[in-house]
Amino acid sequence: MHKWGEANRVTFDAGKEHLVVLHPSESHGDSFKLLGCLIDLNLRMHSAIDQLLSKIRPKSIAILRTRAYYSTPDLINQYKTHVWGLVECNCGAYFHAASGLLEKIAQVQRSFLTKLEVTEKLAFLEFNFAPTCLRRDIEILGLLHKRVIRQSHPTFERLLPFWSERFGTTRGIGHSKPLYGQWADATHHRSLFGKSIFMMVDTYNNLPQNVVDQLSVSAFQALLTERARERCRADDPLWASCFSARSASSDDQLPVLD
Repeated sequence: MHKWGEANRVTFDAGKEHLVVLHPSESHGDSFKLLGCLIDLNLRMHSAIDQLLSKIRPKSIAILRTRAYYSTPDLINQYKTHVWGLVECNCGAYFHAASGLLEKIAQVQRSFLTKLEVTEKLAFLEFNFAPTCLRRDIEILGLLHKRVIRQSHPTFERLLPFWSERFGTTRGIGHSKPLYGQWADATHHRSLFGKSIFMMVDTYNNLPQNVVDQLSVSAFQALLTERARERCRADDPLWASCFSARSASSDDQLPVLD
């Protein structure tokens, strides 16, 4: 960093520098903020999620206190405006957190709907108010698609190469643009790796060809949302987690997307 600073005429404040070790069990140092997200040195992300909950819970309660003055659609739109942005701005950072921690975030939205006497299914079909887990999965898949259509930072192209760039051939499943998610190279902490964005590569690789052929992230995510909506209408009990890779990470199987 200092060499970069010298080359770019930037001076760093030595009083703000400290050494940390990031490790699930042998971390060292104090938590720090990176791009606004509080990073735990053991990578469990409980501090970041606790900080997020301290922001969105009061906002959810404040919106509910105005029920006498607004209709249900208006209240839901207020939640989208004031809460969703906070939940999703650092979604990629805490995506790998334990399911119990992520459930705390989902419970805030679920409680909001319960107090409005609206079911998750009705909220999704009538107000486009998707569950937190579904939006989180579609957001990460959107990031992967952004890399595929080469609109992401070059770092992602090196981190997530195409399957053909790594092995010289394409995989015999899914579509013609599969990514390599580094899963075969993970030798330690596979449970942590299996909950991360890398495992979502397998979900992406199993999407239909017409979905990954979309030229924009918004069109890509719109198709995913519609696929989830179709499952919801069909009363599929797993419609909210139809793009999740967490259930597959324990036994190394790929998620099946009808």
